[in-house]
Amino acid sequence: MTITWEELEKITGRSKATLSLMSKSLFGLTEVSEDGLDADVALKLLFKMGSFERSQKMELLDLSQKLEQKNAELLQYAVSLEIVKAERHQLKGHIKSLELQSAANAKRAETAEARLHEVTQSFAYLIERNSQARKIQHLGGGKKLPPLLLLNPISTGDNPTGNFS
Repeated sequence: MTITWEELEKITGRSKATLSLMSKSLFGLTEVSEDGLDADVALKLLFKMGSFERSQKMELLDLSQKLEQKNAELLQYAVSLEIVKAERHQLKGHIKSLELQSAANAKRAETAEARLHEVTQSFAYLIERNSQARKIQHLGGGKKLPPLLLLNPISTGDNPTGNFS
């Protein structure tokens, strides 16, 4: 007894070419009849493939689950990407702030170094004048020293114009 390809197509929901290929590969058939399959081979094929309705529901459920998993992964990747972008933007702002702070600190250090140099020169001048005054007092007695003149006066910041009147 032979079951036609049309009947098998109706039962399984698959095309004749698919059914033919599957019967050849599953059962090692070299050739299949153009009319259909023998009843015992057709039953074995149906048993292996299952009914169209059942296998379609299983495949649909499996594909739906896989799709949901992929969508969840894509959503997680998108959220992670947005978090990384936000952190990168925040860190760029922090870097700019630190660069500005570093530049301000470098300028402040240069100013402080220049003031220290002026103070050191003034102290050196005062020490030299003091040692000269002592030498003069030891040698000459009571000569009056000339008034001290600062060449680079240090401003305290209270009077930015430099006028001390």
